[in-house]
Amino acid sequence: MIDNVKYGLKLSGFGAFSFIKVAVFGLFSAVVSLITGIILLSNASGTNAAGEVYESSFSTFIKDSPYLSVLLLITLISIYFVFSFSTQYAFRKVARRILDDKAESFLEPIMDKAMDKTMGRIDETEKQNMVQRGMDYSVLKLQTINNVKQETNNKWLRYLLVLGFSKLKLDDIPFDDPKFNVRSEIKTRVIQGIKDFATPDKQFFWMIIGYHWIAILIIAFMR
Repeated sequence: MIDNVKYGLKLSGFGAFSFIKVAVFGLFSAVVSLITGIILLSNASGTNAAGEVYESSFSTFIKDSPYLSVLLLITLISIYFVFSFSTQYAFRKVARRILDDKAESFLEPIMDKAMDKTMGRIDETEKQNMVQRGMDYSVLKLQTINNVKQETNNKWLRYLLVLGFSKLKLDDIPFDDPKFNVRSEIKTRVIQGIKDFATPDKQFFWMIIGYHWIAILIIAFMR
């Protein structure tokens, strides 16, 4: 039990560090490029309708350079995508860490408790009746997902297990076969869903960072 708690804390620390590392870098890039863009546009010059040369300022750069200002607006909006990506990236890193540590068994007690609440109360007669009248797999899955949320306070594990159960396909599992280990099959499929998710990739993140500085180059040459 103590080892499980320690490992859970280790995963939480690892996930938090993965999030902060990416989010801070992305936020820094967005803020610096935003400030740089504002300075460039505030010091830009142009020609009005009367042919007079004017100098832009901090209070007028949006009116003076509306199209280039849109690039800065997109940079500002990109901060949302930085944090959204950082969150997903951190969860994927935690999933990959669990697989690399071969610690899938760490998730099994949580899954067992959740499935006990969903299926443990259903006796064999009721199972047969459910199969005969058409089992509502979506209800079973939803109940199990709700039970998972109650079984662990670790948001990293809760997210991954909910994800795994959300991707779970139940319609081809032979619930009416007493010799088939339904629980083991469900756990295998949930773990497989987590494995499919455990692919941390920074390509989208670097595209955001690249946009920040491409926007600055465009502003610098066109202001």
